Amino acid sequence: MPEDAPDAERIRAALDELLGWPGISRSPQLADLLRYVVEKTLAGEEGAIKAYSIAVDVFGRAQSFDAQSDPIVRVQARRLRALLEQFYESGESRADVQIHLPLGRYVPEFRAVGTSLPPAAPAGEVGAAGDLPGALTAVSPRRRLPRLVTNGLVALGFTVIGVALAVAIVRWTTPDPAPLPIAAIPEMPRIVVGAFDNLTGQPVLDDDIALFGDKLADLLGRFDDVSVAPDGSGPTIIGTVQEADGRFVVRAILRPRDGGGNSWSGTLTAPAGLTDTAALEAAAELLAGQLGNPTGPLHAPGREWLKLQAGAPVEATPYVCDLQFMAWRDRRNLRDAESGTACLSALLVQNPDNAVALASIAGLGAWRSQFLATTQSDLVTEMTEVTTAASRAVALAPQSSFAHEQQAAVLARQASLDAALGAAARARTLNPANMDALAVHGLLLWLAGSRSEGAAASEAALAAIPSPPPWYFLTRALNALQEQRFFDAIDAAQALAGGDDELGSAIVLAAAPRAARADLIDRYRSVVMGSPRFQASGIIPRLQMLIRPNPILARIREGMLLAGIPVHALDGPFNPDGSPNAPAPAP
Repeated sequence: MPEDAPDAERIRAALDELLGWPGISRSPQLADLLRYVVEKTLAGEEGAIKAYSIAVDVFGRAQSFDAQSDPIVRVQARRLRALLEQFYESGESRADVQIHLPLGRYVPEFRAVGTSLPPAAPAGEVGAAGDLPGALTAVSPRRRLPRLVTNGLVALGFTVIGVALAVAIVRWTTPDPAPLPIAAIPEMPRIVVGAFDNLTGQPVLDDDIALFGDKLADLLGRFDDVSVAPDGSGPTIIGTVQEADGRFVVRAILRPRDGGGNSWSGTLTAPAGLTDTAALEAAAELLAGQLGNPTGPLHAPGREWLKLQAGAPVEATPYVCDLQFMAWRDRRNLRDAESGTACLSALLVQNPDNAVALASIAGLGAWRSQFLATTQSDLVTEMTEVTTAASRAVALAPQSSFAHEQQAAVLARQASLDAALGAAARARTLNPANMDALAVHGLLLWLAGSRSEGAAASEAALAAIPSPPPWYFLTRALNALQEQRFFDAIDAAQALAGGDDELGSAIVLAAAPRAARADLIDRYRSVVMGSPRFQASGIIPRLQMLIRPNPILARIREGMLLAGIPVHALDGPFNPDGSPNAPAPAP
């Protein structure tokens, strides 16, 4: 560690704080990873912190582990990095040291919480993100002011200079884009598609590469919440195309409208085994998918803005409602569902023919109906209104991939699998860069019995998005459990649990006994048995409501029995103490 780094005692206090936070503590693998890299660094063994050692020491992989074929370390490090940032952005931390995992590395950084304030900015100006009060600096603890004083200065600093929202950077680089004022309601992202230069050394490819930008613009224009703008009216995406090992490598840079620096950059490799034209088209689909996905760089500023609203009422504009829908879809909780429904309902009062709002409220409403359902619920009847809304959205916007995707989700929750498959396939055709639609289609194919095809589609969606949302991992978790790859099932299910605690926890618990993970059995048995929704219906009946049809319920049941779940809790209602919830005797 650097000589001026915080001492080990303070670092371990910060580590204990993180390990006690539910966002990390509910995932033992992430907790183990964090503890491992921190302790190795404190022991002066930074050089030993490699993907191979982490895979073997933390994740129990065999000595033959190959990082190229097994992405477990990259995936879990990415999840941990995001959770660390989420924790510190939430303001929950009370430690005087923060632990961060830099991009592209597994060696953590320890940053003491700084106290020095920058000079006050002139009225009307917003300081750079690094100049905000409370910025992190590597200072000696002797120079820190008491926390009460620090907090007072921070509050004063915010009053003087105004609060700024730094534009989030999603991919490989982290330059400093200009911040957005919190008060400014975000507008739909605009993007200018610039030129991509041919650096392959093959002039014969000039024409195909010249068309790459046109293809990219066409695909981005198929997203309902992205606007492809003329030159000079928005940030610009430019790049180069090279060739390595017989495959095209595209390097892209997103430059702010003012031209200062880069706000995002990424590198992707086109699939092998295709003609030059087809490979470049596939690369354009991947790039458009990364840019236009809800977790991508175009929506990052808006999503950060929404986080800073902290539940305050927001104006119901089309893009604000889109952002609330994105937040709900990632986390899948009732609070976000209610906020999204209120926003979308207000929007539809203003314009009843807003197809995107109709599709969004249909997808959200179908989830809510299923989430609140009981074993006596008739979901087809209860979803009549949202089914109508989804059909109307498709009729109003027949070329909207998003509208068809949400119609597929609504139909799937009613177990209308054939119709759902048709809608999902149509969504993919309308916008091949819509990776959400690809993930939905993959799950439906898998549930319909086309497991190889469904798993392949799901894996393609996961590979295409640098930071896939939790729900993308459902097909991988189910498929791994079906194929008795129990360690992989656990990894995927723990990722899934970040946005679906019922299904994620159930799959982890079903796989843990076969993986000899007693720690996970102890942890997730209490989670499953403590769930009011499982208690009200019984575990298997509840799972039957959530995934229809569910071809691996028998395997889940078998795993839960091995994990010590009582038969009565699997098949029917039970009390919080685990005892059977028998109906009261008739008088």
